[in-house]
Parts: sequence; C-alpha cells; structure tokens
Amino acid sequence: LSGDVAGNDWLASATALRGRNGERFEYRCPAGGAAGRGPYGTEVYADHSSVCTAAVHAGVITFANGGSVTIEIRAGQDFYSGSAGQNGVTSSSAGSWPGSFAVIR
Repeated sequence: LSGDVAGNDWLASATALRGRNGERFEYRCPAGGAAGRGPYGTEVYADHSSVCTAAVHAGVITFANGGSVTIEIRAGQDFYSGSAGQNGVTSSSAGSWPGSFAVIR
C-alpha cells in the first residue's frame, strides 16, 4: 500500500490519485453506508466513482457492515461498461475518462 488511508467516507473517490498507476491505496468505509457517486464501470471503475460503492458492487464489502477496501490505480479507459444489480448496486456505463481504479480486496 502507498501511504495512508486515502478516504474515510462513502463519497470519497480516487480522482486525487490519478496517474499513480499500479499503486494501491486503502479506503475505510463506515458501517451503515449509503451509495455515493456512480459507480461507473464493472471490475475497473472510472476514478470519480465512489470507491466504497464500487467495493459493494464488486462484492468486497456491504453497505451494512462497511469495511476496509484496497484499490489499485489504473490508466483511463475509452469506455466503462455498467452492470445491473450486482450485490444490490447497479453501475453505469461511461465514455472515455482519464483515470480508473480496480477494487483488489
């Protein structure tokens, strides 16, 4: 992991970490969370998505229990494909965006 916890709430995104491709960061998602922005994508998410909400979509944590999430920063993609109803979260599709992340655990 690279440094300290990068976010501590359900609205935190990864935009401030853009360009640090391959580096991993931890986010802490409090129990009793609610969906934040997005997420945009499936498996790889646009970096303006809520990291915690993407982690619920990816099946790593739940809104009820929250938890610690590790993401890896990735390069931007030309397209992000959404998916319906994964773990109670529907992600949206999005066009080209300059930064991404993947939920590792």
